Amino acid sequence: MTSTASTPVVKKKSTTVRAPWYVRSGFSAAERVAPARAAKVLCELWFRLPAGPEKRLRGEAPAGAHVFELECLGTNLWGFDWAPETTGEAPLVYLVHGWGGSTGDFKFIAANLVASGYRVVAFDAPSHGNAGPGPWGERHANGLHLIEAMNVVLEKFGTPYGVVAHSMGALSAVHGLHQSGVDTTAVRIAMLAPFIGGQEGFRDTIGAIVPVGPRIFERLVPLGEAKSGVKLDDFSLRGIELDGPVLIVHDQGDRPNPFRHGKALADAWPNAELMATTGLGHRKVLMNPAVGFRIRSFLKGE
Repeated sequence: MTSTASTPVVKKKSTTVRAPWYVRSGFSAAERVAPARAAKVLCELWFRLPAGPEKRLRGEAPAGAHVFELECLGTNLWGFDWAPETTGEAPLVYLVHGWGGSTGDFKFIAANLVASGYRVVAFDAPSHGNAGPGPWGERHANGLHLIEAMNVVLEKFGTPYGVVAHSMGALSAVHGLHQSGVDTTAVRIAMLAPFIGGQEGFRDTIGAIVPVGPRIFERLVPLGEAKSGVKLDDFSLRGIELDGPVLIVHDQGDRPNPFRHGKALADAWPNAELMATTGLGHRKVLMNPAVGFRIRSFLKGE
């Protein structure tokens, strides 16, 4: 099922910045004259986080939330556990940020869910937000680090009722759930601007920053796989079967994660629904009231 929503634009800092024209021109020329050198530069660029520790996107624990730190990959991930002030056990929902993101991305979504009776656990993966530096230091990471953070949180807090994830967080959350042996048919998963992964996803996301021709990309793939230790097509949402309820919110103008990726997932999964937005791009879906309302309704099964 697909619905569309036209929503007002709200300014929010982006973690995917298009390179200046002269850099894009250089990569266009490198496709013809120096594809191997360009591939090496792009390999470094891909694993480099968009901001160092002093300029990271960060969040703060809401009033009444319990702050926690968990050991992960030789460092500490940071997060908060926030439950409504009611008696009884509230349904547990994980909030999972994407590449270069943080718990701060979910400020409005978290408040909305707690006010609706859910307990939320949000966390920063290594080298993100308020977490410590991961195995590759303060400025570099890879998607496997995000998956391991999901595994650590699952081990601590258990199987969730629902998951709300943004961008690469959608991919890392699903892989983490599967690696931890969670039956995803019983988990309601909301994906905002999902990163589809695989060669297709990487090509499109890098291409949103600089032009990547076929000669550069064919050299980039083995470099990235060797550095990360995983085949790109194994780090993907393609080919994964999700039979449980899934909500995909994707803007038709999303540059780093094109809308067609979200639509393809919605078409592939039997119980997925697609909310197509306009004017929100890649990150503004995180703070849009209509999106927040739809997530709450989805979690309630409405």
